[in-house]
Amino acid sequence: IAMIQGVCVGGGLELACMCDLRICGEFSRFGVPVNRIGITMAYPEIKALIDLVGRATALEILLEGRVFDSQEAKAKGLVNRVVPDSRVKEETYLSARRISEGAPLANRLHKKFAYRLLEPEPLRSEELDEGFKIVETEDHQEGFRAFLKKTKPRFKGR
Repeated sequence: IAMIQGVCVGGGLELACMCDLRICGEFSRFGVPVNRIGITMAYPEIKALIDLVGRATALEILLEGRVFDSQEAKAKGLVNRVVPDSRVKEETYLSARRISEGAPLANRLHKKFAYRLLEPEPLRSEELDEGFKIVETEDHQEGFRAFLKKTKPRFKGR
């Protein structure tokens, strides 16, 4: 999770794009003005930017080299959440806590599936079945037990 407080420009934006989630303050600023100093963003970072905002918006960000506000970053899909500046740290930690309270295996599989779906090859039958096998795991058993008892699950591996 990228916790963005203040300016997120150039390398900072490249790093934030590599994260799964981005939470920023309302007065954060974003951009990649590297064209002004005659350098480029590298392929992996451009791919991460394109994956977040799409090719046309990524090109707008790169070619214009403009710095923009958090609301525009949110509208472009660059950040997941804009919160008051005084709450960025708290909101980021709350997000991390909510993630950590989930079943570790389910979270790992969701990330794996999300990235696999970016690949052009069709899904194989064993991949399609992979998500259903989770019902055979301790994570599912613990989650289901807690659901029935109306308690918080205690997943192993935390």
